[in-house]
Amino acid sequence: MLGFASLFQVPEVGSDVCGFGANTTETLCARWATLGAFNPFYRNHNGDTSISQEFYRWPTVAQAARNAIDMRYRLLDYFYTALHQAHLDGTPVLQPLWFQYPKDANTYGIDLQFFFGDSVLVSPVTQENVTSVTVYFPDDVFYDFKSYAVTNGAGAAVDLSNVDYTQIPVHIRGGVVLPLRVSSAYTTKQLRKKDFELVVAPDRSGKASGSLYIDDGVSITQAKTYTAQYTYSGKQLKVSTKGSFDVGGLKYRTVKVLGVQSAPSSVSLNGHTLASSAIAYNSTSHSVAVNVTQPLTSSFTLKWT
Repeated sequence: MLGFASLFQVPEVGSDVCGFGANTTETLCARWATLGAFNPFYRNHNGDTSISQEFYRWPTVAQAARNAIDMRYRLLDYFYTALHQAHLDGTPVLQPLWFQYPKDANTYGIDLQFFFGDSVLVSPVTQENVTSVTVYFPDDVFYDFKSYAVTNGAGAAVDLSNVDYTQIPVHIRGGVVLPLRVSSAYTTKQLRKKDFELVVAPDRSGKASGSLYIDDGVSITQAKTYTAQYTYSGKQLKVSTKGSFDVGGLKYRTVKVLGVQSAPSSVSLNGHTLASSAIAYNSTSHSVAVNVTQPLTSSFTLKWT
């Protein structure tokens, strides 16, 4: 998978989720359902001599698929941006760890972890009937995708235990700004009506950056497009947008900043101080969520002290 999507420049690839030959099991199919959601091409498929393996046939598998598809769809615009970048310059849409950490020799032989895009670290459990996995974290900071808990990588392996069959370890690499839909949807058409949130995951120097690309999702040659650039430094996020593609009434609903050790004393949007009701600090996840409600077409600056 990594070979085709990374080195061979064939990005739209995916496994026969739950396995093609012979018969799968509930736990094996559950693990595969979570991993397959982070392949470019995602489908459940098997041979006609094997047992039926649709996700809905087992409660555990159905829930695993729901959880993974929820993440996949919220990340879909982020990944579409990665596909666009691959179209422009060949940057792999799935990346081995060594692609991001080429000086870390410990990453060279790792083939069971990978980056979905350039920012989302996926560390699946690949053994059947096992609820733990050994994960390698390079010397960098990482944030749990769901809880926002911080992991300070030290270039060493870490054992993760109690990984439920319906879950998959996913982390955000420090130094990135992720554009996510605020919620998932049943179809991509429905998804395009969902607003965005920005998740700022600073690196150890307190900086982060990211981008977003949107087009009509259908045409081979695009007449109009939308792009946004995000830069975060010195407790300040700058959003710069351009393009003539009609994004309708979509908005940036929320900005979440991770790794914040104490509640901000003041937050301003384009120089105007926001009311305290627009700011929520979570002391457990050390994150702050700010309600910005800005049109997707607007450029703005968010700053906090």
